[in-house]
Amino acid sequence: MKTRILILNILLAGVLAMGLNACKKNLIEEPNDEEQNRMFMAMFRQQANTGISGDPKASRVINTNDMYLVWNGIDGAAGYHLKMKVQSGSWDNPADILWDTIVGPEVLKIVKPDLQYSTKHNFAIQTLSPKGEGYHSKWYGVGDSGHNDERAEWETGERRGVPDVVSVSNVTETSMRVWFDLTVYNKDTTVLNPGFQYANDRFIIDQILVQPASVNRDLPSQTIKLTEADLANGYVDVTGLSSNALYVVNGLNNKVARYWDRLYNTSMVRMRGQVGAPILVKHSVDTASWAKQYDASRLDTILNNFLFDNTKAEGTVFLLESGKKYYLASGVVLAKGLTLKSSIPGQKAIVYMGLGYNATNTGSNANNFQLGRPAMAGEIGSITVGDVIFDDISFEVPLAVNFFNQSVTGKAINGNYFINQHSASMPFTCSKLEARNCNFQGMVRSWFRTQGTNRQVIENIIVDNCLFHDDGMYDVNGRGYPFITGDAKSERTNIFNNVVIKNNSFIGISWDQLLRENANLAWAPSVVWRVTIENNTFLNAFSVSNGRFLIQHQNPPANSKYTIKKNLFISVKAAGDERQFFQSGMDFRTYRPGLSFDIADNYATSAKSANNAVTYYSSAEIFNNQPFSHNSRGAGFNGGTLNVGGLEATKVITGPTPIAPENLMVDPYPKGKKIGANWDVNAHLYNVNGLRFKNTPEVLNHPIYTKGIGDPRWR
Repeated sequence: MKTRILILNILLAGVLAMGLNACKKNLIEEPNDEEQNRMFMAMFRQQANTGISGDPKASRVINTNDMYLVWNGIDGAAGYHLKMKVQSGSWDNPADILWDTIVGPEVLKIVKPDLQYSTKHNFAIQTLSPKGEGYHSKWYGVGDSGHNDERAEWETGERRGVPDVVSVSNVTETSMRVWFDLTVYNKDTTVLNPGFQYANDRFIIDQILVQPASVNRDLPSQTIKLTEADLANGYVDVTGLSSNALYVVNGLNNKVARYWDRLYNTSMVRMRGQVGAPILVKHSVDTASWAKQYDASRLDTILNNFLFDNTKAEGTVFLLESGKKYYLASGVVLAKGLTLKSSIPGQKAIVYMGLGYNATNTGSNANNFQLGRPAMAGEIGSITVGDVIFDDISFEVPLAVNFFNQSVTGKAINGNYFINQHSASMPFTCSKLEARNCNFQGMVRSWFRTQGTNRQVIENIIVDNCLFHDDGMYDVNGRGYPFITGDAKSERTNIFNNVVIKNNSFIGISWDQLLRENANLAWAPSVVWRVTIENNTFLNAFSVSNGRFLIQHQNPPANSKYTIKKNLFISVKAAGDERQFFQSGMDFRTYRPGLSFDIADNYATSAKSANNAVTYYSSAEIFNNQPFSHNSRGAGFNGGTLNVGGLEATKVITGPTPIAPENLMVDPYPKGKKIGANWDVNAHLYNVNGLRFKNTPEVLNHPIYTKGIGDPRWR
């Protein structure tokens, strides 16, 4: 019986085997010789393969920017082929392969030293066959984002304490000036990376390297060996560059063995180019419901695409159809110089900084421009930005919510700006930020705010012939940030190098101050502040709460200069309006050598109404707190000796016969009032057209008119 069962089992097994083999021949092709004898794939030891988190034997970054790689050995291998690229590169582009090496079969681990800091690197490995190329294994490590287990990617550590030595200016189509400030400002090793060498309190540098960026990598590089004369001058001029190209500029100390440790801070520089004809952004309303409601054409995508379009030169002019409406649906990055203007002078296009309400219907949409940008994958160092110009445009946020109108809409207060810098922006230099002939409405928190620890340099800020109204009132005290907010953390930060504010009107503005920078640093010799404030009208501006100093520059650098002339200050309210005015002048605390003032011919309207029934201010000057003439925190310091015209010229005067604001202008009153602690919802709004001067003998013969005081548009 047992013998019979055994025979039956043998027969059944044979039948099954025959059936399975028949199916296999029908469904599966036989592998060819290369496939059958291809080497097995070696794989880097990492959590994706082992499932072990924190494996001390795994591949990993060591020593901040060295890469330790370990992989499994394959029997019979002739060796292993390894490659490396940065995350933004492509395995299919030979120019992106930064390391390509072959090791013997006995090598199962290797250290790739001296990699770029703060950068994601990808690695790939292939097992080599003694039979030749067709028998090599497939590559491990080239998986895409949809196959993360096949990727081998690690990020190197941050190089801390890098001194800000190299900067770039005077950029043309084919040349640039590369500066190097070798002064050691701080030797504290908690601040300065000890790997940087210096002697006699000066960093050691011997070479400038100008290389094309990846977007135009085929251009030639330039290596400049610095002479003693160059070092004495503190700069070299680099010529023979390509227009509209992007370059990476480095200063090196070649006494340091490792390449990435030789470098000081890095600058990314875009050359000027032949700017083509202005580009007309045709008005085209999209399908978004809010765009249809406001008859607005989307603009942000066009401006953001320009940043990455190397076929369009820095300085390209974008024309908006005059009288038409455009809108931003997202923030716009300003890291490449451009001009945005209306197509017909004097006929403003409207740019809505946001339309509609957010997804939860709790607040209105409002987007900002962003000057400078954070680093992208594989980028280090700083950037330069050309001229950024806004001309003849009305920027508005029609649904902006501030403290006064919150109760009407039930929405959250906006925290928006016109320009707000990202806190993680790379160090940058911008040649010019200019707004001319523009209107600004609905910027609740500030007009321009800088922030972050990196160097920020703006060579020129010009605001000319602009109107600011229905802005501010971020809270019950009207707070927010100053009109131009400095936040220097670097001794080389300088956004006040040349600030010109002229021919503007600030109507009911409640931002903290006009200008503020309170940092007290050991400013680099190149940092000097030059501020010009001329022919502006300040009507109930920066005066909602006490201490809103027009200029709060507590510790300006040596040789700084302030020119403040022919400005008109007005405080006005209707009968029964109980609001108080806290107009404040200057707040200086440090008077370094060379600081000077040129203050003269600043006027105010009268302290009382024409019928003497309403008191607008009761101080000797319209400034109730620290006027320009203040003897310890203003231009009246040391008896006014720092002012060109002496102490008397620093005072804001009314003229021999004061003129009441309601006699000077057609309708200067706020639309709403404050009664007790309650503000009307329109208490910050004004009839802007009512600010025009009256055509009366009292006006025409007053110094405010005859001397051309204040914003010319109201005459």
